[in-house]
Amino acid sequence: MLDDALTPDPRRRAPAPAPAPAPAPAPATVLTVRRDHDAAPGRATPWRDVVAEFRVPRSARSSADPVRGLFDEPELHFTPGLRRGVLALLPRTSAMTRVVLSWEWSVEAADLAVHSLEPDPFGAAELPALEHWLRDTARRLAEADDALVAAAARVVDDVVAGHDRSAPPRLDGDEADAREADGTGTETGSAVLGTRVAGPDPSSAHGRVDVRLPDPTDPGHEVLVEVATGRVLGHRRTLAEGGDPWAFRYVVADGVNDVTTGDLVHWHDQHIQRQMLADDARQALVHLLAGLDAPASVGYRD
Repeated sequence: MLDDALTPDPRRRAPAPAPAPAPAPAPATVLTVRRDHDAAPGRATPWRDVVAEFRVPRSARSSADPVRGLFDEPELHFTPGLRRGVLALLPRTSAMTRVVLSWEWSVEAADLAVHSLEPDPFGAAELPALEHWLRDTARRLAEADDALVAAAARVVDDVVAGHDRSAPPRLDGDEADAREADGTGTETGSAVLGTRVAGPDPSSAHGRVDVRLPDPTDPGHEVLVEVATGRVLGHRRTLAEGGDPWAFRYVVADGVNDVTTGDLVHWHDQHIQRQMLADDARQALVHLLAGLDAPASVGYRD
């Protein structure tokens, strides 16, 4: 009887084994985004206020004193160029007036033009003072062209590194004394810039990722490259019909298994944010070198 009780009843079925868990789907390696939806608000980096400091000549501020009363939240735009340079001033927000100093090859040969809906936007004594200040400013900016680029790049690098303040390298005592002696002493001007450039991401396996053009003649193909290693992590291609771009395709590079298409979208957005910050930093320094206050489009702090 005991043996019968221990003998399995063949009419009883053993419970079915639990089904094996389904394999996790492989992450998508291709994402196509329509041009009018090429944004990632869910991953948008929060707005940051950063302080950018610049070294400017002490004479810059006083150079604009004779014409400061002519301005109302002025904007000054500087375009350098060997063949053609332009310094364009929007002096007032309430009037359609634009003053343009343009030159070929040399600032010394610059021509002044005033475009305005007003018949006489400046008085007889005001226009010569304005022209004198613009010519001096154009010379100063042309000489500082490389410094403008370097200062903007320095601000971007500092913000990418996670700093909320970017300052130029300090001058050593001998260099500072030499500048004081020859009348080229400097002071620090600063600007508060708003940006969505992100700081370091500890959760990411990759540091800064830049966007580059492998073929300058094909701007529709961009590659996303990890700066520290030079490794290509992905591609962004422009899709067009009849020459009209309608979408962008993000593709994870072959052999890269720790990157998603969402990463590529975020990194490309950060590339654009860095470009915007560099433009704002350069614009801040243009105004400071001209002796002006902040342009109306961006807030700065002295």
